[in-house]
Amino acid sequence: MEQNLYFTVFPCQKKKPILKKLWIQRLKNVRANLIVNDSTRVCSAHFDGPFTHESIPTIFPSKPMKKVTTRRPLFRKEVHSENTNTDTAELDENENIKIPNISTCIMKDLNIASDIDKVNTCSFRTSCTQTEITTFTTNASTCTTTDNIETDIKIHSVSVGIQTDLPQITIENVKHDNAKVRFYTGFVNFSVFWMFFSVLLKHGADKLNYWEGESRSMGEKSYQQEGNLKPGRKRFLRPIDEFFMVMMRLRLGLLQEHLADIFRVSESTVSRIMNTWINFLFDNCKSLVTWPTREQIVCNLPKLFTGHPDTRIVVDCTEFYIEKPSSLKAQWMTWSEYKHSNTFKVLIGVTPSGMVTFISRLWGGNVSDRHIVQHDEFLPKLSKGDVIMADKGFTVEDLLPADVGLNMPPRVSTKKQMSHLEFFKTNSIASARIVVEMKMEQIKNYNILNSRLPISEAHLSEQMIFICAAFTNLLPPLLK
Repeated sequence: MEQNLYFTVFPCQKKKPILKKLWIQRLKNVRANLIVNDSTRVCSAHFDGPFTHESIPTIFPSKPMKKVTTRRPLFRKEVHSENTNTDTAELDENENIKIPNISTCIMKDLNIASDIDKVNTCSFRTSCTQTEITTFTTNASTCTTTDNIETDIKIHSVSVGIQTDLPQITIENVKHDNAKVRFYTGFVNFSVFWMFFSVLLKHGADKLNYWEGESRSMGEKSYQQEGNLKPGRKRFLRPIDEFFMVMMRLRLGLLQEHLADIFRVSESTVSRIMNTWINFLFDNCKSLVTWPTREQIVCNLPKLFTGHPDTRIVVDCTEFYIEKPSSLKAQWMTWSEYKHSNTFKVLIGVTPSGMVTFISRLWGGNVSDRHIVQHDEFLPKLSKGDVIMADKGFTVEDLLPADVGLNMPPRVSTKKQMSHLEFFKTNSIASARIVVEMKMEQIKNYNILNSRLPISEAHLSEQMIFICAAFTNLLPPLLK
């Protein structure tokens, strides 16, 4: 006997909202683009048994059945203790893949000197807690290629630990590609990266007192003296990995949570490394920002400055966006009418060739350029006969000594056109002053400064800006 088919409407939304929702879920498994309205009907063939007010459509003959795939059987292979000290790799009968013996890999790692060129292939590696540079010359001319470094550097491992989780990327992975080294670290090539890191090692990079709060971190420690080992638990990362992590943070602006995933450590470990290394780099980068003599500037004077041979420094202020502080006073101090946002401001001075020679302290965005010049130890650095080149908004003529000049574009009234002499003077100064704009763009290539600085790292902002500006002095000159 044939079954009589009929169509039924959906349950009422007000009386039975849950039942209607179940109907829609079941029907959308068959028709994803289903649109339910007052005229939508469901055939009685989709219901199991006689239809009632609580029935749910469950029968869909046209819906293809999912193919059930069975998992392949897994076999556990017994590990024989007599083979733990051998170098032979066992062969899995099911996969035909050679699986190296783990204990053999560990023993090999303990016998391998932790040279920077060796990367362990068995998911284990040695991490040096104290290293000694035996043969290395700091002359940049002898460190032009990686091959020279590989032959001149020998690192002896004093204390070795095992880390089972390797970082996803290390300096060894990119050291042969100069473009990658510059992308991740900002250094021109691996030679410069290694030269700077070797200097940090000589200043105690392998015996840092990690920041753990003011009460526990202040003061020098006994293990920081020569000949004493660092007590406590071993480092999770090598010193060069920590330095690489900090440079990735500055160059790429990666968040600490992201760096924790890349280097396979906890986020709190990344925070301690950042607080410690940023302050350590700040102390060791001060030698990169020097005040050159006038003779040194004249010997390296670019062609664009032939019309301005007395120029000692080109200055300008730049601002960096920050997150909005919660304090109303902090909001007022950091508000910039020029950027229409909360910012930090810093005064930067460069030589005519583009080398950074002066970096002021960090100021709030509402501070004027005049105030920074007057209160940030810039004027005492000037000597008799010096000339400062600046933009036309840099109104500090009355603050300068009588024997110090200020070269800036002439102020022109908006009611009349520039004269012939004013036009050429403005053009000459603007074409030369562009060097400081180029330098500020180079500094902001470190993406930590190109984005909004987090309030949680406001205590490190001045150090990070100084470090990024100092590292640009290791790049080729901007003008020749």
